[in-house]
Amino acid sequence: MGVLSRTPAPIDADRPAAADLLRVLAAWAVGAFHIWQQSWYSGAAPAHWLRAGSVGVDWLVLLSAFCLFLPWANAAAQGRPLPLTRPAAFYRRRAVRLLPAYYASLMFSLVLALHRAGWSRTLGIDLAAHLTLTQQLFPQSYLATRLNGVTWTLTVFALFYLVFPLLAPLCVRRPLPTLGALCAVQLGYTLWALPQYGSDAYSSLFNQFPAFCGVLAVGLAAALVFAQLARGGWTQRLLPRAGCTVLGALALVWLNAQLRTQAYAAEFQRYQLVNRMPLALAAAAMLVCFGLGLTPPRPVRRALAWLSALTYSFYLWHQQLTVFLKYDLHLPAWTGTTPPNQLGDTAWMRRAEALYWLAALAVSIAAYYLIEKPAARHFKKTPQKMHA
Repeated sequence: MGVLSRTPAPIDADRPAAADLLRVLAAWAVGAFHIWQQSWYSGAAPAHWLRAGSVGVDWLVLLSAFCLFLPWANAAAQGRPLPLTRPAAFYRRRAVRLLPAYYASLMFSLVLALHRAGWSRTLGIDLAAHLTLTQQLFPQSYLATRLNGVTWTLTVFALFYLVFPLLAPLCVRRPLPTLGALCAVQLGYTLWALPQYGSDAYSSLFNQFPAFCGVLAVGLAAALVFAQLARGGWTQRLLPRAGCTVLGALALVWLNAQLRTQAYAAEFQRYQLVNRMPLALAAAAMLVCFGLGLTPPRPVRRALAWLSALTYSFYLWHQQLTVFLKYDLHLPAWTGTTPPNQLGDTAWMRRAEALYWLAALAVSIAAYYLIEKPAARHFKKTPQKMHA
């Protein structure tokens, strides 16, 4: 009875460790998918996570909505004044957070593109689209880019950030109509896009911003639910908190099952659009339940927070770095025109998997400490200097 009556550590309602956990899981899934595409080593993760890891992008979109909206949801739950939303200040904060690291990775991919094939008008148009975060709006820059291919997601994020200052107060004051409208946009878009499966157009359609509006709604709803439940007397009792942890584990099982179904779907890209909401709901359930569950020990929280901080640079660098090492530097060492993975060289595959992960992590750490953090410090001081 002594253990059952013990008061658990309080819930961190402002920065739940579950958000860091889901972010790390999403980035690992995307990284496992892209690195597996180059190494063909199948022992790094369960097969369905390797095959379908690209859907980790959906969880990153969900997390963006959850984390950005959580201060609003907390204020509403506590009856406090809502955060001020000056669009210009919000856009500036988002730009400071995303653009320095993004432009650094873009410069690397531009240098590589020039080295591989030189300058062309097409590359110039491609670069302009990437500089303005509009690459997903142009098929050439989205599907056939010579630059960093994974950055199409920043178009989705940029469009979300564009509407967030309007969306956040609306979602607090009229949550059901707002969330319903977002889900309706995704449903209508999905019903319009699905009949085009098999055409050249579909590849450009199924990951556009309207196809994620329901996912964003799930992230906003998860923040509202979490904020409402993260306070109160029940949070000081061990059994209910332990029960939430169990529910979080069950949600993870559900998420894994959804991912397995996605991985072995006969028409992968078609099913990805169909299965987007179930995957988002499973991820949101895991996020909320683990967030309300037992608080992990401080070393675990700190490790998750540190890994989570690295995920943005990891996402920007891991794929282009892997391709650069494999095809430009021929590392791990190989000769000829056919990569060793295509010749069934399992020893090379294992070495490649290890090298690509280590290189991606090393560059991510370097980019975080040498680009992201210094840029954040610099731009945080700039307004004060200008005011003075």
